[in-house]
Amino acid sequence: MSEEDDPKTGKPAAGAKRFLKMAGMTASLAGRFAGHAIANGFRNAEQRDQAREQLNAKAGAQLAQTLGELKGAVMKLGQIASQAADFLPAEIAEPLKKLQKEAPPMPFAVIREQIERELGKPLTELFRELDATPYAAASIGQVHRGVLHDGREVVVKVQYPGVAASCDTDLRQLKFALRSARLVKVGKEVLDELFDEIRARLHEELDYVQEARNMTLFRDYYADDPKIVIPSTVDALCSRQVLTMLLEPGDHLDTVNEQYDQELRNELAIRLFHFMCRSLFGLQAVHADPQPGNFAYRRDGSLVVYDFGCIKQLEPESIVAYRDTVKAALAENWAGVDIGLIRLGARVPGSAPVEGAFYAEWRRIVLRPFISDAPFDFASSTMHKAAAAKGPEVLKRMDQFQPAVKTAYLDRMVGGHYWTLVRLKAHVALAPLLRGYLIA
Repeated sequence: MSEEDDPKTGKPAAGAKRFLKMAGMTASLAGRFAGHAIANGFRNAEQRDQAREQLNAKAGAQLAQTLGELKGAVMKLGQIASQAADFLPAEIAEPLKKLQKEAPPMPFAVIREQIERELGKPLTELFRELDATPYAAASIGQVHRGVLHDGREVVVKVQYPGVAASCDTDLRQLKFALRSARLVKVGKEVLDELFDEIRARLHEELDYVQEARNMTLFRDYYADDPKIVIPSTVDALCSRQVLTMLLEPGDHLDTVNEQYDQELRNELAIRLFHFMCRSLFGLQAVHADPQPGNFAYRRDGSLVVYDFGCIKQLEPESIVAYRDTVKAALAENWAGVDIGLIRLGARVPGSAPVEGAFYAEWRRIVLRPFISDAPFDFASSTMHKAAAAKGPEVLKRMDQFQPAVKTAYLDRMVGGHYWTLVRLKAHVALAPLLRGYLIA
């Protein structure tokens, strides 16, 4: 239990207590920035850069601590950080990315109360068994294994009480804190648009009825592929804050790395790549929560996909623009890349032209697995290090570039699965596969 939980119920802090905690954090960050700005008048350029890094590091640690204590939807800032690396300094983004990994479980009494209130019956009437120890815990809810009265094994996802009610207020306070402390380098309009997108996805993620519909959408679309496994829901035991699914077991990524041979890991990497591309270019929707715990693997080469709360439906024109931009980059057509980024909203309208050398360098970094038809060794990939090294240069170009809100969750999916391929130690040729999806 966090120190900010209600000590009597174990539920997340709510109402005035949350507001005061967030407001106090905002005031503290703004005060730090004001002191930094005054002191800068007595520093040279090198000292100002060092002081700013130190300020950002302290701000990142304070943000992570406060949001972790409060739990709830705002704790999912780890998602925001992963899709906002182009406008949040690394010293701030890195502490925030750890938030989702540090969610302590709720007491089972709270979970029982939530299930019985949502489903309208005593727990013993709903399930033959339900483990009191959570199978997994995250920022907005936790999962428990159980058995139905007909003997079927299930997993039950239960949302923490009060999370949905605090979502909008938390996000408004968070946006105000980032802006007050000058921690973002984008204009108000772009930041508002990005937070509107995040808010919309969070509200969908907080609606488990919508998640059940998402699961049906993906399960129907992949019905022709027996190696893509998506759990079925038990509709009679589902509500806006409780989601019951049939158990579909699989091995965690750590087990795969310890026990699966290279050939099978490569097969699973290719299956994951096809899942990403078919979802994007065929279904026109992406599973935008690519953390390792949302995927499992089987020795027959099957991929099991969990957690369909964060699904982004993409507009056809955005998909076309994304495809055209990737094709232009592979062809070293820098004018085409620039036009594509403008269509995607990643370029600041009316800003200075971007030189081809800048795009060429990024092509060399992020498209390296697709430039050659030879297998790419993800186990020894340094793409992430090269991209991180270019981060400061991107931040200095914020008068030319801005977060592409239309594809923020798509970028999050791609970035997350890059790390999965790295951890799978995949050695696969993806360029020929990608070309098949780039044919309009």
